[in-house]
Amino acid sequence: MWLRRSAVAAVAALAVVLAAGPGYALQPPEVLVGPPPPDGPPGPELPMDQDKGCLATGVLPQSDLTQVPQPEQMLNLKQARTLSRGAGVTVAVLDTGVTPDTRLPHLIGGGDYITAGGDGLSDCDAHGTLVAGIIGAAPSSADGFTGVAPDAQILSIRYRSDAFSPKLPPSSDQSVELSLEVRTLARAITHAANLGAGVIVVSDPICEQVGSQVDESMLAAALGYAVRTRGAVVIAGAGTTSSGCVQNPDIDPTRPSDPRNWRDVKTIATPAWFGSDVVAVGFTTPAGTPVPDSLLGPWVSLGAPGTGIESLGPGSAGLINGVGAGGQLTPVGGSSFAAAYVAGTAALLRSRFPDESPADIIARLLASAHAPARGVDDAVGAGIVDPVAALGYRAPPQAPAGIDHAKVLAMPPPPRPADHRPGLVAVAVIAAAVVLGAGVSGADAVIRRRG
Repeated sequence: MWLRRSAVAAVAALAVVLAAGPGYALQPPEVLVGPPPPDGPPGPELPMDQDKGCLATGVLPQSDLTQVPQPEQMLNLKQARTLSRGAGVTVAVLDTGVTPDTRLPHLIGGGDYITAGGDGLSDCDAHGTLVAGIIGAAPSSADGFTGVAPDAQILSIRYRSDAFSPKLPPSSDQSVELSLEVRTLARAITHAANLGAGVIVVSDPICEQVGSQVDESMLAAALGYAVRTRGAVVIAGAGTTSSGCVQNPDIDPTRPSDPRNWRDVKTIATPAWFGSDVVAVGFTTPAGTPVPDSLLGPWVSLGAPGTGIESLGPGSAGLINGVGAGGQLTPVGGSSFAAAYVAGTAALLRSRFPDESPADIIARLLASAHAPARGVDDAVGAGIVDPVAALGYRAPPQAPAGIDHAKVLAMPPPPRPADHRPGLVAVAVIAAAVVLGAGVSGADAVIRRRG
C-alpha cells in the first residue's frame, strides 16, 4: 500500500510542476525508478492519417559538397575518430524514421509508432535520416562528409512525423495531442532501451506551454528505466523557436538566487528538461556563436553546431543541405542536428569507455566543453562540445558546477512482513527474569529465617 501511495504522490508532484503558472519557479522534474515500464509491439495508440505530402530535399545553390562540412571541421572529428569510431555501440534515433542508404551500413529498424507494423525505416520528413547521417554515415569519395561515429549501429524508431496526424475526438484540445505525443515518446524510449541502445537521441523535443497540464509520469518512468536501469545516455535537442517553440527569457543576472532563471520559463522542452538524466543541446553556428532561434532554458547542458548542416537525405537523394515543400528549399539547421553531433560524440565515448556509467559519460561531455563567458548559461549550458577533449580524459572528470540536476525518485521496496521474533524473545527474557527474581527472593527469606 505504501508503495502505491508513493507512486501516486510522485505522479501528483510531477503534475503540479507542469500545471504551475508562469509566475511559479519551476523545478526540473524527477525521473521515476521502479519496475520496468510495459513494452508491447510498436504501433500507434490511435489511428493515423497522412494529411501532408513528404518534404522535398536537395542541394542549395552555390554549395560545394566536396569540402569537409564546417561543423565537422569545428569539432575536429577527423582527430576524434582516430581515438574511437563508435564500434560496439547502438544509437537509437527516435525521430521521423530513417531511410536505408548504402552509407548507413549498420542501420537496423526498431519499430514504428506512426504506421502499424512498420519497421522505422521510412522517412517522409527527411529529419530522421539527416540526424542518422550525422551520427553514423560512412565516408564517400564523392564528398567530404563523414558521420561522427561511422562504426556505430543506428537503430531507427519512428515515433513522430509531421506528415501524419492522429484521429482525435472532435472535442479534443491541444493538451490531448501533446499528451499522446509524450506517451508515444515514452513508449519509444522504453522500447529502445530494451533493444540495447547505449545512446538514445530525441533530437526534436516536444514543446509545452507552462500550465498545459500534460502528464509526464509515463515519460519520467521511461527515462528512469532507460538511464538508471538499462544504462543508456539520453541526448535531446533543446528546441528551435522557428518550429513553434515560444522563446524563454534569458538569465537575469540581478537575481543570483535563481541563476538559471527557472522563474520566468514560458516554454518547457521535453525530454530536455529532465535535468542531469538528459543532455539537452542548444545550437550554434560553426564558429560557436549561439543562434537566436535556439530555445533557451535552465535545462540546457551543452551547445553544438546546428547550422551549415550537410547530411544524408531519404531515398536516393544522397548528400543534401536543403529541405522544403513546393519547390522551396531552405537550409538544414536547428538544435536537432546539434543534438545529433553530441549523440555521435556520446557513441565515441561509450565505445572507448564501455564500462563507464551514463553519469561518467555526461561528466566527460560537460567538463571538456568550451565554457561560455558566464561559465554556464541558458543557451549552451556548460559550453560547446569538444569530442577530442572528452575522449582524452583517462578517468571521468568532475562535472562543472551550475548545471541543474534532477533528483532520482526511487520507488521504495514493498514493506517486509512483520517479524514478531524480537518481541517474543523480549517476553521470554522478562518472564525468565521474573521467575529468577522470585527464586532469589525465596532463598533470601529462607536464609534470614535460619539466621
